[in-house]
Amino acid sequence: MHPQLQNINKLMQERLKTPKERKKTFLKKISNVFLLIMFLALSLLIVGSFREKEIIISNSENSSKKIINLGQLGSIIPSNIKNKDRVNFLFLGMAGENNPAPTLTDTIIILNSGPKAENPVGISIPRDLLVKFPNKNFYTKINAIYQFGGIEILKSKIKEITGLEIDYWAILDLEAVKNIIDEINGIDVFVKEDIYDPAFPAPYNSYETFSLKKGEQHLDGEIALKYIRSRNQKEGDFARIERQQQIINVLKEKVLSLNLLKDFGVLFKIWKTLDSHSQTNLNLGDIKYAWNLAKKTNFDEIKFITINNSEENGLLVSGQEILGGKTGYVLKPKEGVNNYTKIKEYINQLIKNL
Repeated sequence: MHPQLQNINKLMQERLKTPKERKKTFLKKISNVFLLIMFLALSLLIVGSFREKEIIISNSENSSKKIINLGQLGSIIPSNIKNKDRVNFLFLGMAGENNPAPTLTDTIIILNSGPKAENPVGISIPRDLLVKFPNKNFYTKINAIYQFGGIEILKSKIKEITGLEIDYWAILDLEAVKNIIDEINGIDVFVKEDIYDPAFPAPYNSYETFSLKKGEQHLDGEIALKYIRSRNQKEGDFARIERQQQIINVLKEKVLSLNLLKDFGVLFKIWKTLDSHSQTNLNLGDIKYAWNLAKKTNFDEIKFITINNSEENGLLVSGQEILGGKTGYVLKPKEGVNNYTKIKEYINQLIKNL
């Protein structure tokens, strides 16, 4: 990849020769970052808010540039997934700086689809799942694997649990969600039942009370972030996951209603937020592929499921475990810790029946 493409912030400040070149390069950089977020479970689907006909691609060998028509991208499938029946995109959401445990991945969702976006399904893994740390003799909750082992260790554990090999991954600092919601002047959601959380995490290892009445509510960024993070109610973490999935659709609809020209200032602020609050293994070729998937995927039709202990699938059981010297709530496979046979069978059957 051309060195200039490795630093988007630097390119944003680069002085181009002509207004036309500046416009094309700027739109290309925005689309790159927006496409990066496309398949996050909390994805904003910002790419759908504009309809450029072309993007400029740099040739890494001779630094020349060529223009690719976006309409030709339908046949582009990266070589690493060309022969795969299903593609797996892992989304991780972290609390971010200025929050307790900023790097715990409390949101873990896999988006599974065919190589051309056929029959997509979203699979949520609860943060409280008790797991054995790979190649170590201790146990922890799955949300701590990334913090202590990094993305590759977490990918290997997810494959062990689900049988799914992760092709692409992206990490979003959930603080970005708060900022983006404020930038679009809040969102309207229907709160299914009253929320009262007297132990919502607060700065300096303290707690605060978070409450929200049921019914139609207009949420600013701070309240929305609490809405998707609160878990001290009936159904606990599973209710939190359901609210996260709800926010996906609400954000999608509002962001897609933005107009590139009319709302350019808002889109620019969103781009800046995402640029500083996300990580991914997507490269430029993958981004072209993601564009194609984005055009074909109807996110309203994605089936979301959660590996849980409810009557829905009953794959897990709840219990207590001493971790780090403290007793805490955990979830374990019904067949026993480290026995993921039924979970893999369930996911395999789910995908087969799509």
